[in-house]
Amino acid sequence: MELDYGQIVTQILGFILVLWIMKRFAWKPLLRILQERSERVKSELGEAEKQRLDMQKLRQEYEEKLREIDAEARARLQEAVKNAQRIASEIKEDARGDVKEMLGRARDEIERDRAEALVQLRNEVVDIALRASEKVLRESMDTARHRKMVAEFIRDLDSVDA
Repeated sequence: MELDYGQIVTQILGFILVLWIMKRFAWKPLLRILQERSERVKSELGEAEKQRLDMQKLRQEYEEKLREIDAEARARLQEAVKNAQRIASEIKEDARGDVKEMLGRARDEIERDRAEALVQLRNEVVDIALRASEKVLRESMDTARHRKMVAEFIRDLDSVDA
């Protein structure tokens, strides 16, 4: 196997020429493209990290807002329960007042009815007494006896009032 030194030198020169042409025309654009890509990847990674942090911050804000809403809902619920209890107490007090008022009116009415019944009873007793005294007078009663009878009748009426 013989080495052809001329061919080896030609290939080395061709290789060097290709390297020089590549360095002159292709190497810088390739490096620039690789650098741009590297920067773009770094930028995208930075943007992704920024978005991840933003999302994490938004999530924390969202959770905090949910806690606030939950606390507010609980507070409103407790307030509604207190209001309901207060209203129930007011209704009970109103009902008690109404019952007391109704009882008072019923007592007053009973007292009026009782007084009317006593007046009516007196009137009836007076009527009966008058009829009885008429009858007795017809049977000829003297004045002293008549006065005694009227006095007893008045005493009896006074005891009925009590």
